[in-house]
Amino acid sequence: MGTDKTHIVRSRSGTGLLLLPFLLATPAGQLMAADSADASRVAAVELAREGQLDRAIARLESLDAAHPGDRRILGDLIVLHRQAGDNAAILERTAGLTPSEVPEYAHIAWAGALRDARHFEQAAAVLKNSHRRLGTPASVRYGVVSAEAGDTATAIDVLQGIDPLPESASEIAMMAYGMRLSAHVREALALANYARRADPEAPSPYVEQTLALWQLGAAERALEAVRTHPERFEPDVRLQIEADAIAADIRQAIDQRDQLLVDSRPKEANAVMSAPLRRLDGFIARVPTDHPQHRRALYDRIFLLRESEWMPETIATWETLPADPIPPPFARRAAADAYLAEKQPEAALPLYESLLPASGPADLTLLLDLYYTLIALEDYDRTAKVRDRAAAAPAWLPTAPGRDPVPNWERVDVDQLLVNDAAYRQQDAEAWRRSGELVDAAPAHSGLWSQRAQIARWRGWPERAEMFTAQAEAWAPEALETRLSHAADARDLGHWEAWEAEVDALAQDFPHDSRVQRQLDELDDRDRFSIESEVTVGRTRGGEALVSGSDDQSWRTRLNSPWSAHDVRAFVEHRRETATYDETEGTHDRVAAGVEWAADRKRAWAAVHRNRLGSAEAGVAAGWSQWLNDHWQIGIEGDSYSLETPLRAKEAGLEGWSASASVNWRASESLAAYATTGLLAIDDGNRRLSLGTGVTRRVSAGPHHVTDLGGDLFYQDNSQPGGPYYNPESSGSAAIRVDHDWITWRRYDRAFTQRFHAATGMGYQADFGSNPVIELRYEHRWDLNRRWAMRYGIGWSSVAYDGERERRLYGLFGLEGIF
Repeated sequence: MGTDKTHIVRSRSGTGLLLLPFLLATPAGQLMAADSADASRVAAVELAREGQLDRAIARLESLDAAHPGDRRILGDLIVLHRQAGDNAAILERTAGLTPSEVPEYAHIAWAGALRDARHFEQAAAVLKNSHRRLGTPASVRYGVVSAEAGDTATAIDVLQGIDPLPESASEIAMMAYGMRLSAHVREALALANYARRADPEAPSPYVEQTLALWQLGAAERALEAVRTHPERFEPDVRLQIEADAIAADIRQAIDQRDQLLVDSRPKEANAVMSAPLRRLDGFIARVPTDHPQHRRALYDRIFLLRESEWMPETIATWETLPADPIPPPFARRAAADAYLAEKQPEAALPLYESLLPASGPADLTLLLDLYYTLIALEDYDRTAKVRDRAAAAPAWLPTAPGRDPVPNWERVDVDQLLVNDAAYRQQDAEAWRRSGELVDAAPAHSGLWSQRAQIARWRGWPERAEMFTAQAEAWAPEALETRLSHAADARDLGHWEAWEAEVDALAQDFPHDSRVQRQLDELDDRDRFSIESEVTVGRTRGGEALVSGSDDQSWRTRLNSPWSAHDVRAFVEHRRETATYDETEGTHDRVAAGVEWAADRKRAWAAVHRNRLGSAEAGVAAGWSQWLNDHWQIGIEGDSYSLETPLRAKEAGLEGWSASASVNWRASESLAAYATTGLLAIDDGNRRLSLGTGVTRRVSAGPHHVTDLGGDLFYQDNSQPGGPYYNPESSGSAAIRVDHDWITWRRYDRAFTQRFHAATGMGYQADFGSNPVIELRYEHRWDLNRRWAMRYGIGWSSVAYDGERERRLYGLFGLEGIF
């Protein structure tokens, strides 16, 4: 550090002044002046006092050669070599000597030379037994070199025992240095302040006062002092103090940001993070790239950018770092957070793992971040281990005996993780139970109510979710979690204006939050065109007159416009169905244009449609549906030129109108039922009445597998059986089905899912009795991103019509997306 060299220079310049009196004040008789060697030694010392240091040393070296082993000549040479700054000569002459073999008056000079060579332990050994006899200056130096040697206990004992303090401000500053080195920084500051009062212009007290302030955390005050007298500090020290001042500025900005968020002032909170970043960037630009403080400033920049939620910039800075040395934990943690936020869990995982302790408890927030990284990687086996490790954290932290334990507030985050963990594993009922226990235990915790609202939305209960969000708003209306929950409720309830207003406000206050960005993207979807398209191609073999036709195709495509400010959008649709019957082909090929309105969980639509080729045969269709609450939905539809009219009837010149109604009941994701009824009125006077009902129950669910079991009943009655199309007096079916989804691969919004469908039962037809029915289907679904998905598959079915079994093999392809 800078003070080391300052003290070294001071000891070099002052050694002669301190020790020459030991030589010059000695009585001549005691020096045996009559002896010619002693007379020459005294003369050499007189030359040194007159400033002729080189001549004095040369004379003493001649005497030493003539009288080897004379301790007094050796002592004089050590003192004068020290005064001349020739430490190498001192170390050479004293190599292998013990302190008892060198006159004590030379110990200070000898220790100074050893100290300059950074042989601190040897320097302390030289002064250990002689410093008290040599006086305060020697004790000061013994205390300092003991501190430098790492023997802080001795250093503190010696330095605290110096009483009275030296008169020299520089000596007191040296004591301050030793105390600061021994981690008694407050005492060091007191000594430095005392020295500055004794001599305000002395450089060493100024330096020690500045460095003590720095080590006590007053980096800005220290930096101001450095800028006042930069010549008193080494360049490396100046840069380190400035880097520390910037780091303190960053910490202060983060504290201020957090308080502003508590005070519901998010815009101001965002602004306070910009000033320290500008200051840090200016520092980085000035410091050479190979300097340690440049790298340290990059670490601070990574931390600051992450705290500001500028995640791409965090990653960009991180990736400029060299591979060696390993960055400190705070920088690795910041980079890992950024990678996770930017959906790069592969890069985040090794960084989080590098922060885990080899043994003992890990930081709970680190375990939570590691858990969500593994969730993103779909590694549910390892997430279970991390979850269980976090769940072992106590709810109460131990304190000193006789005092009450302290709540472990981080445990709340673990409890919330356990709720989400069940939901991620598609155990929604368990997540719901755990969430209920948490809000019962802590009804004033807004975050727990927001989480309960989220679970309710995941289970398909937006109205219930809105009630829970209201509870959160009662405690923390401006909290980010509460506002996000409020926005999500508005979205799921179809309160589009309220949703847009809340999301826009969130984007202003929390522009970098990924959850806010997600809802912004979803809101943006309403301003885009969208498309739905599905094609099915089948081939049937069986009886003589195939009801389904030997070859059939169906193709439906719908293009939707963006939603307007009045929650209305236009659409165009093309539907084409063909089937080959013997030598003829039946065809529906119609285009439609319409409008759709959807808001407040209600939907209405109307369209006009006509044949794409040939005669117009126009029709009008309309429909209405709405959710009555979280569980019941009703709907009706009507079409003046129904596409439900059989193709063979169309080929015979018949047409018809249709009307239908439906009721859906949904308890949750695990249980749902439906009932439908429809009427098709054909021109030949036939009235076809259809009734259907079914129920679906989830029987198994895991992170990647979901199995639903269901049953369906169907009945159809025709008022005028017979005619040119399949038209029995009555028919029906009863079947059970199983559907299994296997999420084979998933990464955020992208996923590959394999779907299996199997149904079997009995079909009934008047005059032909009952016959088995079966259907098998296997599909792939690719979620290409958040807006686009496609699916394709193959299916096979076996059904009896008029006593003749028909076996149909078909393939399908579907595409849906938002432009």
